[in-house]
Amino acid sequence: MERSGSPETQVAEDVRVLVVEDHPVLRGVLRLACEHTPGLSLADEVGTGEEAVEAYHRTRPDVVVLDLSLPGEIQGLDVARAIRAEDRRTRILVLTARTDEQAIFEAIRVGADGYLEKTSGVRHIADAIRRVGAGERVFSPEQERVALGELARLAVRSREASRVRASLTDRELEILQLVSEGMTVKQIAKRLHLSGRTVESHIAKLYRKLEVRNRVQAVSRAAALGLIDLE
Repeated sequence: MERSGSPETQVAEDVRVLVVEDHPVLRGVLRLACEHTPGLSLADEVGTGEEAVEAYHRTRPDVVVLDLSLPGEIQGLDVARAIRAEDRRTRILVLTARTDEQAIFEAIRVGADGYLEKTSGVRHIADAIRRVGAGERVFSPEQERVALGELARLAVRSREASRVRASLTDRELEILQLVSEGMTVKQIAKRLHLSGRTVESHIAKLYRKLEVRNRVQAVSRAAALGLIDLE
C-alpha cells in the first residue's frame, strides 16, 4: 500500500494482512503465503472472533482474511460488521468452507470485498489478497448471481411480511407469539384474561391470514416472515 510522503521518499509498502482462522494448519499456510509473497506481510494471526476484533484495533491491517465459522460467540460475520461499523478502508476477504447462498449473500451484505473457498490453492489465495488489497472486488460471476438472487428473494419476503403484518391485529400478533412459545389455548386465555372460545377464534383467524392449517405451520411461516421472535 502506498503511504504519504515526498516523491523522493514515497515507497509502496506491503499489504499488511490479519489472518482470522481457527484451524492451525490452514492458519500456518496463510502465514507462509503472506511471508513468501512479494507485496504481502503478516500483521497478525488469530483463531477466534474475540481475538480478531482486538487484533484489528491493535494492528489496523490493510486486509483481513476472515473465516466465517469461528469458535466462541463472535462469528466471522460479526467481526466483519464490527470492522465496517468504524472503518470502510480496511478490506475484507472471506475464506471459508461455506458455499451456501445465504453465507455468500450475508458476506456481501456486511461489506466483504471478496469471497473464496478454502479449497482454493495457495497461489490463488495470495493473488486474491493482493487484488483485494489493491481495491478490487474478488467474487466469481456465480457468487454475484447468487447474491442478486438472494437479494430478490429477500425483497419478496419483505413485501410478503409487510402485507401479512398489516392484516394482523395487535391482539393476533400477541397470541401468535404465545402460540410460538408453546402455550395452550387455556394458558393463553389465562394470560390475556380472555375466554377460551375467544382465543380459539383469534387462532382460527391467524391460520386463515397466514394461509396455514395448524400451529406448527403457523409458527414456521410467522418466523420466516419475521413476525415472531423464537428466542
